[in-house]
Amino acid sequence: MPYLPAIFSLLVAASGWFYIQHAARASVLKGYETDRDNLLRIRLRRVGGGLMMGLAVAFYVGYVLASQPGRTIIAMICMLLVMILLPIILFLAYIDLRLTRKMRESFKRNKP
Repeated sequence: MPYLPAIFSLLVAASGWFYIQHAARASVLKGYETDRDNLLRIRLRRVGGGLMMGLAVAFYVGYVLASQPGRTIIAMICMLLVMILLPIILFLAYIDLRLTRKMRESFKRNKP
């Protein structure tokens, strides 16, 4: 099944591209959260999408190079990069989640 890593990488890259393209839609929330938080949310989503695309490339390149003799160091570096990018992407998503929680709490406080 050598095509599975390619499909996985393509799906991750497409998700990152989608995330970048639709990050500006968070501007709809401007009326519900502060401008600073909204701008932070948009930037976090764009950076997260870019990192997801980088994750897809690193994973696929690491997989392809792992099967070639003499390229194990580069493959290991790519997989190390994958292991570094994953927690960074999760951290950015966590910050976005915290911003959403903050917005919900402000709704509860301002509810008549």
